[in-house]
Amino acid sequence: MTTLSELLGGLSCIISGVLLFLAHLLNLGASNGIGTTLGQTLVLSAHLLLVFAFFWLYSAYRSQIGFLGLLGMISSIIGTILVTAIVFVEVASVSGKQVGAVFETSVTRNLQTFGPLLFVLGMILFGLSFLRGRGVPRGGGLLLIVGTLVFASGSLVVEAEALISTIGAGLTGAGFVWLGMTTNRLTHV
Repeated sequence: MTTLSELLGGLSCIISGVLLFLAHLLNLGASNGIGTTLGQTLVLSAHLLLVFAFFWLYSAYRSQIGFLGLLGMISSIIGTILVTAIVFVEVASVSGKQVGAVFETSVTRNLQTFGPLLFVLGMILFGLSFLRGRGVPRGGGLLLIVGTLVFASGSLVVEAEALISTIGAGLTGAGFVWLGMTTNRLTHV
């Protein structure tokens, strides 16, 4: 029998994965370079849920993904929390508020730079821990890595950044959905 914790953990993975893709799909056509209010609100919601997803996945697979999984989880959670703060400001910006000064201090500029980098590093480590683990859904881990790398590479191709980021978000989201569904399936056995 599935416990409430197991059900919510798997659902946090699935819902955050779906929201990541939908959010970036909605933002794909935005002309402002940041996104739409709804799209950025969904990005914010996805990142809030990712904190729970990372905790749940680590707790469900900790014996198989080991120390690398722990490092990935910690980096991903800290990075996700910082990214959530950035996206919160972006939601205000696409809503028409003047927020440009928020990222003008050295502290906030550093958070804006290192938060996403920590998130990317954590996602790669977390994905690698699933590739190396035994008896774990390796395909989900591979999608986390590939999706994160594709998403991050979008910033290197400015003309196609939105499209590349959306593809990366779709792959990453699919990884979370895969892991959430597999985890929920395992708990029913």
